Amino acid sequence: MDVLASKFFFPVLSALFATTASVQGPAYNITAISAFNNASRLECWTLPSIPGSGAGALTYDLGNFEKSFIGILPPRTYRNATITHAPSIQFTIALSGLIHIMIPNSDLPKHQSEAWIHGGKYGFVIAADTKERSGPGHVTEFPSDEPTWLAQFPVEGNVAPEHELLHVGPCEMGDLVGL
Repeated sequence: MDVLASKFFFPVLSALFATTASVQGPAYNITAISAFNNASRLECWTLPSIPGSGAGALTYDLGNFEKSFIGILPPRTYRNATITHAPSIQFTIALSGLIHIMIPNSDLPKHQSEAWIHGGKYGFVIAADTKERSGPGHVTEFPSDEPTWLAQFPVEGNVAPEHELLHVGPCEMGDLVGL
């Protein structure tokens, strides 16, 4: 049986697992403006959403939303902005333009306390540093020379989605490539 298992069953099982992994697709990673010890901080999260497929596309279930909206910000909005909080836990997709997020009172190095989110396929962020979760807050600017279009999706019940912390600081390109 050992010879049969090593020559037949193990290769078949290996092929089956490789096929399953390729069908599942990449993990859904997202930059989060989170809160830790009552202070805002940037984190890279992975969401446990297992991709499905629909019409040939990978689809990720992100949960339910309430009062979603589109925002269009004029060029160079909020230069030298004040510190603020997320009004509720919400996903934001930058459809175009640029989002610059800073955690001004952070003890972390600049590369972990600042994020540049470009509009387009990597323009996803979740804001979860509400006043109830973070004292100091964050600063957001939209420094593009063109309008920044945002689609915002407040999470139903104002509860952060289940997630795993990949690392402190915003997601880097290597965390996002493949989505």
